[in-house]
Amino acid sequence: MRTLKAPSRLAALLLTVVLLGAAGCGGSGTGTTATPSLSGATAPPAAPLATNAIAVTVDAGPAATASNVNRLYADVTICEVGNATNCQTIDHVLVDTGSTGVRILASVISPTLNLNLSRATQSNGLPLLNCAQFADGSFAWGPVARADVRLSAKLATNIPIQIIADAALRNSESECSFGRSISSVASLGAKGIIGLGLSKEDCGVGCAFNANNGFYYSCTSAACASVVGVAVGANQQLKNPVSLFATDNNGFVVDLPAVTVAAASGLTGSLIFGIGTQANNQFVTGTILTTNSLGYFTTLIEGRSLRSSFADTGSNGIYFDSSKVPLCADVDLTGFYCPTVPVALTATIVGANGLRLPVSFSIGNASELLRMAGNTVFPTLGGDIGDSRIFDWGLPFFYGRRIYHGIEGETSVLGTGPLYAL
Repeated sequence: MRTLKAPSRLAALLLTVVLLGAAGCGGSGTGTTATPSLSGATAPPAAPLATNAIAVTVDAGPAATASNVNRLYADVTICEVGNATNCQTIDHVLVDTGSTGVRILASVISPTLNLNLSRATQSNGLPLLNCAQFADGSFAWGPVARADVRLSAKLATNIPIQIIADAALRNSESECSFGRSISSVASLGAKGIIGLGLSKEDCGVGCAFNANNGFYYSCTSAACASVVGVAVGANQQLKNPVSLFATDNNGFVVDLPAVTVAAASGLTGSLIFGIGTQANNQFVTGTILTTNSLGYFTTLIEGRSLRSSFADTGSNGIYFDSSKVPLCADVDLTGFYCPTVPVALTATIVGANGLRLPVSFSIGNASELLRMAGNTVFPTLGGDIGDSRIFDWGLPFFYGRRIYHGIEGETSVLGTGPLYAL
């Protein structure tokens, strides 16, 4: 998964890889266990999670899909606004800290719930549509609807979400088209996306005063054969649901176990809401890295300063341009690195506040890794990004780390977001 830079926010990053012969620095916290398939060990049962936390997993993804590696999933419950009896819990929703907003495929929503999700409209009564473009050549198109979103015991009420690939509005998706349409569970490798970035909205001020923002559109007629860009205020934009919780809403922690083998069949970790608000989200020691207003920090590597760097669970590898690591020759693995032996590298992350965090990591041979049948966790998977300004610290960076995310404008013991701490 690779990010496409949006006008004022990071878009999610969705990169699908071909599994060859496959079927289908911080400590980890309570309730996080890994089961490395190469070790033969059996993981102990996970401890019960607190009310401000949910389990997240890396596994093979939804049934009838393939090629899902280094993808972090969670269960998300969607309800008709104000009606707790008309709800649906949707499994295998992709957890993406590189985007903002809840996006669910229309095909997985029950007809009873779908009919009762109130669609957002413009002043002319015509639907409000959302466009998300991804750098792998895919895009998500669909109407904005209102829903109550529940993550375990935490609830965000009456928030805008996107219904991806709504059949009634597919004929106008060419306005959003960047290549391949995300139209099914198979094409996404998930049943939806929950964007938990550092931002509160998916576009922000950039969409409030500019109709040609690339995010929001409205139909020009009831048939919706064509659409036009529209300016949309923050109250109508897709939201980071964490920022709308009644409590534990100033940020969140991604807590994943370390993976000490080349590949593992899967792992389980925690997504903990709030920073410094409960016993399980206290920050004891580490480095606080503030970002600029777009959520970027700087990565120093190979004598270069990559100022558009970010951490992103929605990316299935570590992506950066390198002169030291060779790319794969296999056309099915274009863009991935395939060194003969794993390459050990060192980088330094520099926050907007000037604080520095040295990071050691390795890049392995993607071709060899992805031939390890039955595995979905690859801590050394990486590739190039095609942009000398960007370093994408994808999901492998999160393994064995407890990474705090401070949401923009929200204050915690770490300071005022946007920021990371680890």
